[in-house]
Amino acid sequence: MGPTRASGGGGGGGRAGAGRGRRGRRALLAALATGAIAAPAISSGCVAGFDPPSVVRGLRVFAVVADKPYALPGDTVSFTIHYQDAATSPDEGARPISIFWVGGCENPIGDDYYGCYPQFAELAGQLEGWTPGAPLPSLDGVSPGFGETYSVKLGEDIVSSRERPASGPHYGTAYVFFVACAGTPGPVDDEGTGKAGAFPVGCFDAEGRRLGAEGFVAGYTQVYVFDDGRMNANPELQGLALDGAPLPEDFGDIPTVPRCPIGAEERREAGCSAEDPFTACTAYDLDALVSPGAAEPDPDAKLEPLKEILWVDYFADQGDLDGSIKLVSDAATGYIEDHAVKWIPPAEPGIATLTAVLRDARGGASVVRRLVRVE
Repeated sequence: MGPTRASGGGGGGGRAGAGRGRRGRRALLAALATGAIAAPAISSGCVAGFDPPSVVRGLRVFAVVADKPYALPGDTVSFTIHYQDAATSPDEGARPISIFWVGGCENPIGDDYYGCYPQFAELAGQLEGWTPGAPLPSLDGVSPGFGETYSVKLGEDIVSSRERPASGPHYGTAYVFFVACAGTPGPVDDEGTGKAGAFPVGCFDAEGRRLGAEGFVAGYTQVYVFDDGRMNANPELQGLALDGAPLPEDFGDIPTVPRCPIGAEERREAGCSAEDPFTACTAYDLDALVSPGAAEPDPDAKLEPLKEILWVDYFADQGDLDGSIKLVSDAATGYIEDHAVKWIPPAEPGIATLTAVLRDARGGASVVRRLVRVE
């Protein structure tokens, strides 16, 4: 499976159709069937108010995990989306998040996601005439889906239908698109100016206002099938440890730490002239628990045996991390024991959610989330 690509929705642009109910859902699914995704841009600086990528403030999709990152012809591959909505406080209650999927695009022109457009055109037309309660139309036997999991059956000829290359592995590929929306999804005008165009689905609140990245994430993931039958297991992430102590899964057993008195705005100025909060506050080692043998052999290594590359992404919805990405296993040198980051609690009491995503360079991933009480 290729890496998950995701982007938040922009706040600008008008809604192409304000239909509700059956008409709105038909239009949404039709738009999703012709969708693509633009890569997000992230910038940072020492000006107060900018959060680093490791800080979760709104709706965030951490990963879409396939049960078979590399599959075989005819396999059914199941996907699970891992996300968090940190835009509301516990007193406000969680926002309902709608998840939509579209699959069935295999071997698009150039192996580019936007090469799926021609294959999705027929599906989009069928969805315009679909009514809830009737079977969903399909693309090569694959129907759109709803919810946190989705399955796709790959074609038996996903590899054999392609001409064998003069060099390199003989493979086929399939794309799955997803949308996560903290409101009501709906179609929007194509505002893109590049070759790929813009994603044609937006997310709207109860008043019809278009939500930005804090409430809308869209993206795609990619599955590979190889002629030589190579497979790839998801790397195992066994848990998270705080200062060497494994964090429990049971809410009743979560640890309690004191809050850090330095507020969020002061922390954002730490890179300029303010006091370093990681020195002024108690900082805790946050460590992803990964077995030294988690990395599999690299099947493309020819001259010497190499391991696949593993790295971990860290996230926190409260407090701050001194880094977000750590290498866990190097191709040549292997396992790297020190891959922890520092975490400092927030200034306000509450429950902090700490998340880690272990990834390999071949599209495998696993996700662990733990809680810490701050008083």
